[in-house]
Amino acid sequence: MESISRLSVTLSETEYRFRRACEQVILLNDKLKELQVRYDRARRDGQRSFRYNIRLRMAGAEGVRNAYYEYARQKAEDVLSLRNKIRSLNDNYDDVSSTSSE
Repeated sequence: MESISRLSVTLSETEYRFRRACEQVILLNDKLKELQVRYDRARRDGQRSFRYNIRLRMAGAEGVRNAYYEYARQKAEDVLSLRNKIRSLNDNYDDVSSTSSE
């Protein structure tokens, strides 16, 4: 059985990774918006060669964003699981300490 302190350290590390992944998703969303503006401008001006390159960059950015999104989702599940483990260990500790003091 893992100790509460070890689980707390793991929880804080996992929360940090979750926050960083969310920041990256936000940055990639902004990058995709910028690329979409450039694509729309190239489309309006009839610049097909630029459109192709921008579409390739958009596809790459979307793939990376989706990977970060899945990673963040997994870390969110890990955070919930760790919090539940810590809560159950605290509850068990409280139950044991209250029965031993009686």
